[in-house]
Amino acid sequence: MERPIRLRRSVLSVPANREKMVRKALSLPADVIMLDLEDSVPVDEKEKARHAVVEALTASGWNGRVRAYRINDMGTPFAYRDLVDVVEKAGSRLDVIVVPKVNDPSEIKAIDYWLTQMEMRFGLTKKIGLEASIETAQGMLRVGEIAASSPRLEALVFGIADYGASLGMPSGGISGHGDAEEPEATRLRWLFPLSRMAMAAKAAGLAAMDAPFGDFRDVQGLARSCAMSRALGYDGKWAIHPDQLDVINKVFTPTDDDVARSLRIVAAYEAARARGEGSVAVDGKMVDAASVRLAQVTVKVAETARRDRNRT
Repeated sequence: MERPIRLRRSVLSVPANREKMVRKALSLPADVIMLDLEDSVPVDEKEKARHAVVEALTASGWNGRVRAYRINDMGTPFAYRDLVDVVEKAGSRLDVIVVPKVNDPSEIKAIDYWLTQMEMRFGLTKKIGLEASIETAQGMLRVGEIAASSPRLEALVFGIADYGASLGMPSGGISGHGDAEEPEATRLRWLFPLSRMAMAAKAAGLAAMDAPFGDFRDVQGLARSCAMSRALGYDGKWAIHPDQLDVINKVFTPTDDDVARSLRIVAAYEAARARGEGSVAVDGKMVDAASVRLAQVTVKVAETARRDRNRT
């Protein structure tokens, strides 16, 4: 299964049970709209929210955005119905399923098996992708195994709040790793897990997605948080508020120099394929398959960002 190239600068998380918020999300500049069935949905509204996900996925107005939803974690009694009820009715309109609190690669493998059976049963020709959210110490310890657990896996997501809680970190009202009120020495506590997860993701050919920044009113803090994760190799960041999208998209849009080099890599790769050659050299240096894929993603991000600017 070849992983598709998707635009993931910004991921807007929307409670699936909030119809007005879902409708509004379709008008916002998020690359991915993620309909949430987990933390933002009360227990007594889980079933209703599943139906809302189906309605939203099959509605018009997505305009090329990535269609995603988040199930409840595999340790709950809700996860299997989150999968079955949505995929059976809207699997053909779905791009990605986000799996929260992944602690073991067996969780992703189990979902892979279920999806394969449902795709065969309902004749779904487009394979549904997965994203694994790393939110605990146990998950971070096994992040390399999780990253390699399924060809459906497209991205790893860092869950900062639950990860901090699993280690017993004091929160102190901190909203994210760009919070200006947090001492610099304390902010460094996020460097290791962010780097570890990004390395695991990139080694497996996956995207790396950063956690949301909690204080949507702190624009400078959000920008610092984005810059930090971007410098570590992250491809995008979750958003919890529409006002965060422009900042996130700007930081994670590649520079002109990045685009120019990526265009050279993609052109060299395509020329090599046309000649039947397996190796690619750019600027006198050999380029591996991972670098080619990264260049393809960079070009797609740049093209989409240019289209967005032309529409405004």
